[in-house]
Amino acid sequence: MSEEPSSKPEPANLQIDLTLSFQPSWVKETSGTEKLARMAEKFKDAPERPGQRRDDRPRSDRRPPRTGDRAGGGGDRRDKKRDGRRDDPRGPRREAPRPEPLLTGWDVRILADPRGIDGLARQIKATAVAYPLFDLAQLILEKPERYLVELQRKDGVPLFQLTTDRSVWPNERAAVAHAVSRHLETFYRRDRVTIEAPKGSYACVAVCGMTDTLLGPPNYHDYQDRLRKLHAERFSSMPFEAYKSRVRMVRDEEMIQKWKDERSVKDEFYPLEFAEGSEPVKLAALADVEQHFREHHAATVIVAAGDKIEVPGHVLLNASFAGAQILTRRAVEDLRRFPLPLAHILGQALSSQGLQIFKAHDNITYVSIARPRYLDRVTTPVSEGLSSILSYLEENLKTPRDERRKAIIALRPLPPGGESEREASVAKDLSWLLHEGYIIDYARRGLEAAKRQKSRQEQAQ
Repeated sequence: MSEEPSSKPEPANLQIDLTLSFQPSWVKETSGTEKLARMAEKFKDAPERPGQRRDDRPRSDRRPPRTGDRAGGGGDRRDKKRDGRRDDPRGPRREAPRPEPLLTGWDVRILADPRGIDGLARQIKATAVAYPLFDLAQLILEKPERYLVELQRKDGVPLFQLTTDRSVWPNERAAVAHAVSRHLETFYRRDRVTIEAPKGSYACVAVCGMTDTLLGPPNYHDYQDRLRKLHAERFSSMPFEAYKSRVRMVRDEEMIQKWKDERSVKDEFYPLEFAEGSEPVKLAALADVEQHFREHHAATVIVAAGDKIEVPGHVLLNASFAGAQILTRRAVEDLRRFPLPLAHILGQALSSQGLQIFKAHDNITYVSIARPRYLDRVTTPVSEGLSSILSYLEENLKTPRDERRKAIIALRPLPPGGESEREASVAKDLSWLLHEGYIIDYARRGLEAAKRQKSRQEQAQ
């Protein structure tokens, strides 16, 4: 299993229906021609760099030199240098991106979801097709719903896990915020009441450029709080200034009125669990909900994770903190380049389901219902129908796969029952040959008769 051909077909071409197991969806990559066309369109109208091309405009149309240039003296330049400001021909310098938060002190291992393995094994047994093991590993990596993420602690900080969705968090505060934002209806009832709409005249309203969330006019009293709250809840891995630059100001009366309508209602929250004979306490804001959740539910819903955590892939990549997500994505990308560790785990799991692992076709590892076995018809006589199938496959290796089955059926005489009876008879013989390993139905290659193994003397010659 350690040696695989460097150039192998893409998993997207694998003829396998995983609707009942992994439910794949293939996405075609954009062709190189389309990428080049987009790049050409992008740079067609790009401004020229200073010094890139000679300025052919008349001198009268050129901009006069600024104060402080060589032609106009150096006083202004000295003033700007004294003030700590300098003109940069490349434009204002951008703030250096903050390094991505990474979970350290933990090892990551990607495992195939046992439910998907069960469905995959059932389908291989039902179709009797041999699939490349490495392609099946790539198929699992296509979607996080098909694998589990195992976190093994070495010397990292302890993590916390929610029992509601099995997501992991670096501290209890982050776990509480996630539980309240994603699973609020499990613990609280939300009532919407009408309040007085904001008064005043506003020229524009701020809109999040990434979620289209209405943040309100920039001169409204809670604008900064809403801006920082949305950043903390949805985009904490991005620097605040970078996120703030994505916010756009919209001067539209309909958008301003829409914001006023949204602010004319208010949510009130009530615990679903409260002492019998008493009224549920009213919680006026999400901050009060978080405090109530921390006092009454955190002890049972949030648990300190041990040294080994197992999380569904889609939960860790979509509902856990950024450090764990980045670490997992790196592990998945490494496996996509070289899926041997996952293929080894997958091979062991499929072997435990009764399937066979073998190598063929220049050391490619396959998984199927049986290993290839050569049938010597001289020492082990078989029926004429079985022998005709084997003889045809041995003599027609280059025939296209779609034509082989049709040719095998046409070899058999037409019985009194007609075409349906002949096809049923051929299917019965093929099923026996496939389950015994005398014929292997390779994905992409089609039916092939098992070849006789050469002796050591023949191999040496």
